[in-house]
Amino acid sequence: MIFNLIISMFVMLFGLVYKWLEQNVITYILNFVKGFEQALVMLTVITFLLITIYIIIKHVKRMPKSYVIEIVDVFGNKVFVEGMRYIFSRYDVAKSYAEYYYGLYGKQYKFRVSGRNRILDPLNKGLSVPSNDKASVISRHDDEGS
Repeated sequence: MIFNLIISMFVMLFGLVYKWLEQNVITYILNFVKGFEQALVMLTVITFLLITIYIIIKHVKRMPKSYVIEIVDVFGNKVFVEGMRYIFSRYDVAKSYAEYYYGLYGKQYKFRVSGRNRILDPLNKGLSVPSNDKASVISRHDDEGS
């Protein structure tokens, strides 16, 4: 009988402590965690934006600083024609000039636009600069047959 009384008192005390903890402590802890949930979402969004900006800046830094029109004669030798402009800062301008030069000298030369990391000086032949592997060749052999 005394054992049942002690057990029932313990259960009642545990119930009161549990209700007090639920009403006063757990509610505040859950609200605090919900605030962290919003902060976690915001942190994820900010991290995503920073990674995107990093990738864009890294891609822009890899772009060539200048574009060069490489001139190749009918024998496959690279040549330098006096009076032609061949260094450009934008790809679309270089491609436009290459097409223009092809219209003038189409049967004598082929014109290829390639990106360079440094601006070249045609008089300094010792300077070796890696060219862009994805150079576009401006020639209209397909258009001439039809």
